[in-house]
Amino acid sequence: MLESQRNFIVYLEQLSLQLESSQIKSDSQIFVRVSQTELVIPVIGAFSAGKSSLLNHLMGQEILPVGLAPETELATELRYLPEPYLLAVGIDGKEERLSIDALADINRRAAELSHLQLYSNSPILKRITPLVLVDMPGYGSSLESHNKAITFYLPRGVHFVVVTSIEDGNLTQSMIRRLDDVKTYGGDFTFILSKCNLRSSTQVEQVRSYIDEQLEIYFDGKHKALPIGKDSIDSFSKALEKIDANALFRELFLDTLKSQSHDLVRQFNLAINTMKKDDGDSERELHALEQALTNLNNQKEDIRDQINHRYSSRLLDRCLRGIESDLKQATDELISLAITPNNNRLNTALSEVIRSSLTHNIQREINEISSLMIEDLATGLTAVETDLSNIGQNDSWVNDLSTRVKGSLEKTNQLLNDWSSRMTDTTSKKEDAGRLYKGISVVLAVTTSVITPLLELAIIFLPEILRMINGGNKREMIRNKLEGEVFPSIKAELRSRLPEILNEQLALILDKVNQSFEEQITQQKSIIESYRQQSDKNKIEKDESIAALEELSNAVKALATRYLYA
Repeated sequence: MLESQRNFIVYLEQLSLQLESSQIKSDSQIFVRVSQTELVIPVIGAFSAGKSSLLNHLMGQEILPVGLAPETELATELRYLPEPYLLAVGIDGKEERLSIDALADINRRAAELSHLQLYSNSPILKRITPLVLVDMPGYGSSLESHNKAITFYLPRGVHFVVVTSIEDGNLTQSMIRRLDDVKTYGGDFTFILSKCNLRSSTQVEQVRSYIDEQLEIYFDGKHKALPIGKDSIDSFSKALEKIDANALFRELFLDTLKSQSHDLVRQFNLAINTMKKDDGDSERELHALEQALTNLNNQKEDIRDQINHRYSSRLLDRCLRGIESDLKQATDELISLAITPNNNRLNTALSEVIRSSLTHNIQREINEISSLMIEDLATGLTAVETDLSNIGQNDSWVNDLSTRVKGSLEKTNQLLNDWSSRMTDTTSKKEDAGRLYKGISVVLAVTTSVITPLLELAIIFLPEILRMINGGNKREMIRNKLEGEVFPSIKAELRSRLPEILNEQLALILDKVNQSFEEQITQQKSIIESYRQQSDKNKIEKDESIAALEELSNAVKALATRYLYA
């Protein structure tokens, strides 16, 4: 177990003991997540980059299938166990235990499966636990398989291993888009230059130097390519062991735990203030909070009626402008792909541009829209704030409440790593699987739920569009087709399909924001109801109860100082 994980577990255990006799409790689910979390490290790259071979050499076992064609159609998580076996996880979350030999032909069932979990007795997997390497489908795999894997693991990855073959000679545009996606989700990566045993040391150094220059231009210069061949696999092992798992784990949970600590102290303060008030003031405060819930619900329904006008149309327009701009920037790359007889490469590139553009634009826009919804919902509470201030509540009650709601929504992004375990909560319908994110992350929910259906649409309508440019053997003719017919057709298709998806997801965000407000207000009501009765005690008993609460509050602060701020 990681040191940071152990410290957080000890902190939560001691916190639970401190609160054992108190009516104020912490969220028990945080303990479950901290104790069970794994750190997912997807290994990404083109199908010909040698990812599976690299991982086989790392494990010292020829387990993962390799070949000239795309052999990895399903993402495969690599975990340590003394007894090896394969676990196939279905789209519906159901699990099927198989022998390792089933890997040879499991791809035939790719459409019905979500991903695989390979349990191996490889010492290196044991040594790097709780890091979980994931052998991802290559960029040359089928669109459906690759996109299913990338939308599943991109939000979950805490670090990425990026593999490029020395035979490529540089960073392809496809790879740059992938690395941009990693950065959009706040991830970092280790860059591997594979198959270096196929070139002379001089050639390896030339390619490595050129790629380092590209990484310097695109990704701030802190990344360097690590050359790896069959005879230097130890370098890969050492690179994995250099990944600071403790830092990654702290980053996942530290802010959440700090926020929880602050919230507990706030609850103690509310309880103490309640005991100091007379019963009449507490009754008026409860009435004001009840009115706040009513106002909140009315405001939510007003906003719901205006979702399309206030939020969706803006989001749609900005997404379409972004896609149009990104497609135009990729025109020369797409022309080169269109000239080749393999339309699948053009399909893949168009799909990548659409998905990457949506990832960036929706991530940015939904963050802003979530903040606007918080502000709009908060306007329905301003009248209540005046009533609360008259009975001693904070004059900035609405602002403080909004800040906590915004913080709680942002923190959900850090708890994605139990996604696969929650697959069992979905139905067997494929379209429902992507919606699971709505219960885990507001922003990532929209990104995934929007992108996945669009990529499925792309598979349907792109072949028809591509027939427009068959027979065009001159770059200018293809450019005219792309800019005059293909891009407008894509934009028109998206304009007709996006609104329904966006409106659905924006309604889910509104519900989530409203729920967060309700939880904060209901929590305040519960504390006041619990402690108002103690205001009737005689002065000595009341003072003793207040002193006990203050002591608990100080104990919580001391625990946080020791384990979270050290």
